[in-house]
Amino acid sequence: MSSFSGLGSTHKHHLDSLKSGSLKGYKVNEVHEYERSGNPLSRIWKRWFSGPKNVALMSKNNDITHITDQEQAILCPVDGKSVITIHDLFHVFPFEHDGVKIGDNSPSLIRKRDLKKIKQGIQRASMLICISKYTQIECEMRFPGIPTAYVPHAIDIEKYSIKTTRPHWFSEGKNLLIIGSEEERKRVDFAIKVCGGLDVTLHKIGAESSEKSKKKLCSLAMKSNCKLNWVGRLETDEMIAALQHADALLFPSVAEGFGLPPLEAYASGTIALVADAPAHNEIPLEEHILPVNDVEAWRNAISNLQPNPDAVRHRANEFSKEKWSERMKIAYDSLF
Repeated sequence: MSSFSGLGSTHKHHLDSLKSGSLKGYKVNEVHEYERSGNPLSRIWKRWFSGPKNVALMSKNNDITHITDQEQAILCPVDGKSVITIHDLFHVFPFEHDGVKIGDNSPSLIRKRDLKKIKQGIQRASMLICISKYTQIECEMRFPGIPTAYVPHAIDIEKYSIKTTRPHWFSEGKNLLIIGSEEERKRVDFAIKVCGGLDVTLHKIGAESSEKSKKKLCSLAMKSNCKLNWVGRLETDEMIAALQHADALLFPSVAEGFGLPPLEAYASGTIALVADAPAHNEIPLEEHILPVNDVEAWRNAISNLQPNPDAVRHRANEFSKEKWSERMKIAYDSLF
């Protein structure tokens, strides 16, 4: 998957960390990756047949097979030591939260079979690496008997302290960011309603967009008297500049496996206002966690923003690359 996606970026981070030697005693021997095909038959063949066969052969030459996200659990071999990083389970076990659909509640027949294979793959794992405490609890409930380890995502803290200039597209008054796709669970519409009538500009950032959702949300912004600036995808340095110079990040999502944007905001010294929902509510300071549906609470928080760069950066340090390496090494070691 693209490194601009959540799963793709964390896969790349894992590979880079192993290749850098930060996990003493462990190194990358072989990597299985493949291009996503537009041909559905080709995609099915790679997911269900050729991919698992290739990984099963590779596993015989390696001490550990690590599947870096649960969507690829089909690749988990029958033999040998294997671990799967579980980012979330709401795509595997869909549900609804206050009328918001989390995951696909009406999967196709092919996807139903795919989900069955994913669950079977997870059950073959020697250990499940959970990126949040919430996901760890859910894994222990849904897959009893399989050992779990809590290893949250990490970011390069130093990368977010580089000197940047204020983005030219920032406006006068407060500049707020919302980062991510337009999936219903992300609740971009809620952020627009919150910002309606306030002297703020809400900048929508994200590579995963569709013209249909963009048109719908821009129309809502106009009706809500919200100054919405649709930015789209940014390169890394541009993203860091936006995070550093913003007054706050809004993250009203009601379901996340982890929620990297709030952590990235904290590492940049910027406040992240986060909905009190799993698992992103495990990241921020308590004063930055807000009731899920209380519009006034969000509006008040925006109106009374009190920057505290030292405190948020200190919190971000709990998710440093060094701490990730320590946790992952303990998890790997436990297999032997």
